[in-house]
Amino acid sequence: MIGDVRHLVAKIAEKFKRRFYGRTFHCPVCHVELAMVDADGNRLMVCPVCGVVLDIEEVYGHVVPVVLEVELYRPQPKMRIHPLVTHAPIGLFPFAVLGAGALILASVLGPWVPGLGPWLANAPLVADATFVLLALSVGLSVLTVASGLWDWRRRYRGRPYRQITLKIVFSVLFLILGGISIALHASGAVFQASTGLVDIASPMALALAVVELAVLALAMVVIATLGHVGGTLVFGR
Repeated sequence: MIGDVRHLVAKIAEKFKRRFYGRTFHCPVCHVELAMVDADGNRLMVCPVCGVVLDIEEVYGHVVPVVLEVELYRPQPKMRIHPLVTHAPIGLFPFAVLGAGALILASVLGPWVPGLGPWLANAPLVADATFVLLALSVGLSVLTVASGLWDWRRRYRGRPYRQITLKIVFSVLFLILGGISIALHASGAVFQASTGLVDIASPMALALAVVELAVLALAMVVIATLGHVGGTLVFGR
């Protein structure tokens, strides 16, 4: 079962990557996957991971990257802020998603499942903790984006790698989705301030709860993709 799910996710990810990256090839030195569209007019490219200069040739329809030389100067700061601050949003956001999901589930099952009374009494505390986690993860992601752009301009010299373009686009998308989820949570229209739960008697509250859960789930996919792509720029593949 788990293998089937992983296979399905891998197929979806591969189709998405092909659509966004176009034709790709692997660096012959570090094996990171690179997009052909990132080569300049002379079919040259600097690998973002290992720094080798590649001449992209095509032989009988196959891409053949040839190593010409190695980029000698590449800034290597002793403390890179971006990889450090990246772990904060990635680490905190899943717990915020779990908190919101648990509150919604408890709101639906509370009237029907005996023994949930003590847990439901702590729902306002869980709702507040979920909001704090949301605010921290989205707020710290602003620092993550800023430090990432600094890294791109300084370490990668602003070269238009598709991996970095994808990270920028998805970072903006995460900030938007995170802002929406924070606004919904803070409005009190989803989780009541008094109980910390969803008013299941209200169709509007239920609809907004579904919207918030969908936004959080989509943001989870986005931030997981950001972590994966960022990892390839550090470790290759």
